[in-house]
Amino acid sequence: MSTENPYILVLSGHYDRDPGLDQYLLALLHVTKGQVNQWLCTTSHADGQKRGSQHQWGGLIPPVHHCENLNQWWVDLDPIYMPDNVGVRGNFYRILPYIVKTIAGKQRGDFGIHFDANAPGSLGCPVMNRHNWQDFENTIAKIKASDRVSKIPFFPLYS
Repeated sequence: MSTENPYILVLSGHYDRDPGLDQYLLALLHVTKGQVNQWLCTTSHADGQKRGSQHQWGGLIPPVHHCENLNQWWVDLDPIYMPDNVGVRGNFYRILPYIVKTIAGKQRGDFGIHFDANAPGSLGCPVMNRHNWQDFENTIAKIKASDRVSKIPFFPLYS
């Protein structure tokens, strides 16, 4: 990894704004180039996108300020290949740390960015349809190769 990482990933959306499964925006930003790319995604499931669900199993991935002793999430750009996992069926980009404790005392973890390969939604992971997923993987591969970056800071934000 380079000594200075110029990228960040921001997951942005609302707490349960619409009936059903809400969409979010995952944006890749560069410190000098601005917004590099963006992808539509979702996180959690229709009943897990409410305010407070970040403290429950299967709910939204919690923002840093909703976790104990956590100042940064990271996305590992070396994916784990999981072809037999019915919800993933391909690459899984781990979100680190693996396990956190929320300020409500609940343990959450095993998050990653992946293709939404099963029923729509996830158990907190940012997931994408085929079109967005292919573009995400192509973009990440180019960044990893050209900028020698192995992980990117990740910020989930909800309003």
